[in-house]
Amino acid sequence: MKIKISSLGCRLNQSEIESISTTLQDMGHEIVQGNYADIYIINSCCVTARSERKTRQLIYQSLTRIDDPNKARVIVTGCAADLIEDDPRIIYLSNDHKYMIPHIIDHGIPDRSEMSPARFKYDVPLKCSTNRVNLKIQDGCNHLCSYCRIPLTRGKSVSKSFNSVIDEFKMLLGNDFKEIILTGVNIGDYNDRGYGLADLVGEILKLRGEFRLHLTSLDPNSTSERLLDLFKEDKMVKHLHLSLQSGSDKILKRMNRPYNCKDYVSVVEHLKSIDSDFNFTTDIIVGFPGETDNEFNETLSMIKDVGFSHVHTFRFSPRPGTKAARMDGIVPEIAKTERSREIIKIYNEQKVDYYRKFSERHGIFLSEKSHRGVTTGFNEHYIPVEINEKLPKNHFFKMEFVYNENKSVLNGNLLY
Repeated sequence: MKIKISSLGCRLNQSEIESISTTLQDMGHEIVQGNYADIYIINSCCVTARSERKTRQLIYQSLTRIDDPNKARVIVTGCAADLIEDDPRIIYLSNDHKYMIPHIIDHGIPDRSEMSPARFKYDVPLKCSTNRVNLKIQDGCNHLCSYCRIPLTRGKSVSKSFNSVIDEFKMLLGNDFKEIILTGVNIGDYNDRGYGLADLVGEILKLRGEFRLHLTSLDPNSTSERLLDLFKEDKMVKHLHLSLQSGSDKILKRMNRPYNCKDYVSVVEHLKSIDSDFNFTTDIIVGFPGETDNEFNETLSMIKDVGFSHVHTFRFSPRPGTKAARMDGIVPEIAKTERSREIIKIYNEQKVDYYRKFSERHGIFLSEKSHRGVTTGFNEHYIPVEINEKLPKNHFFKMEFVYNENKSVLNGNLLY
């Protein structure tokens, strides 16, 4: 069958659906990129009201494209599945049962007794659509931030076994993946029989082969000096999506975030002592209930002090079942929009300044895609690079970089 997959949200969602895609292809199904298919799979997200609306739009579009709307040819899974379960023509699956999608497509919906919940029952995503692949090592969260539904949709923190992660990592290396991204809801909480994330990363870095290890997202409270020191290793991507949400300690406390601004700056300073050009990106929520102009200005100051190359800016939207949805002090939408624009303006300026630092420097480029004589990918600091030359996909190349002001990317010249 021809199957269309649409996936929203985080790298964890992407990792799971890439695993499912691998299984479906191994079963003989075809994953299509066009609009028309026999079956539509929608991997949803509920982090914001906007992502939930996007899920509903995808459902509507899918239902209008199937030949017989009375037949269930749409499967909705992911974190928003329980919020939008209202159409009998659709199969809804929670995250705990997402792994059953291939079985359901080939054999139908099993009895409830056969639908046991599982969070790591996925094939290794060997048929990932890019050569930068997400490897799931953890799921769930114990932190109960006041604005977040993830603990309600993914449950408490659980970790994949240490040996399983190492074995799956080796499988990915054996299939020639060059950049492997460890992912989960909160990988800093990784713990298998006393082995934490630093133990896991340290063991991975001992593996032979030409590869990069990318951690992407961490909370500052879940880092240790030992883990941070591992970023000295050449195989580590010098980038971290270090979650902030607010630069005001008062707002962080209302959010029930498990760190303060001093903790955050300490992690930044440690990593900049390892590499002064370390690449930081983050998330910011603007217009959290009760956020004053002064508290927002504290966030702006933090953004300027850290020097993020990118900020994912979210305007606060109340999520069902969270404490923040019941908080007083609603910030007007117009104020949220203005604050969001101000952040975007600042980080766009910072991105230019950061990228310019790499002009006339040498670095390592990982080729990812080639189209019309242009090859794209990333360097070791997770900065986008374009080469005006057709290069083989999935190879490392030594380059001299020049900042391209028009496209806001680095251009590269091969060093032989």
